[in-house]
Amino acid sequence: MPTPKRLLLDTDIIIQLLKKQSDVLERFISLHEQDVEFYLSPIVIAEIYAGAFKNEHTEIEAFFNLCTRWTLDTNTAKQAGLFAAQYRKAYQGISMEDYLLAATAEQLACPLWTRNKKHYPMSEIDLFDGLVEPMS
Repeated sequence: MPTPKRLLLDTDIIIQLLKKQSDVLERFISLHEQDVEFYLSPIVIAEIYAGAFKNEHTEIEAFFNLCTRWTLDTNTAKQAGLFAAQYRKAYQGISMEDYLLAATAEQLACPLWTRNKKHYPMSEIDLFDGLVEPMS
């Protein structure tokens, strides 16, 4: 996949960035320097704060300020429900949060940066794992 112009970030990627996991952090910096625009869903923001300590809030907000915060709407909610109806029997264990994030990626028409590919079987969305493409 060529470098996208926009990426929706999944919670797992943000956790790795906040923990300064080197490969993810280096890729994020590289993408940021290429003017990739990063999007955050309110779902991901809630998940990050749910697992954060109060003394981490300043660093979290500083990171979030590098991103565009996206708002959920009824169209996204409807699409999430349609994804759930389509996939929940064959793919148990996918949460409503994941369906909402998939619907957001579809609405934004941009890839979802995640390493939890099993949570997103939807053919309608593109997944980005952040691995650097090999040089040819």
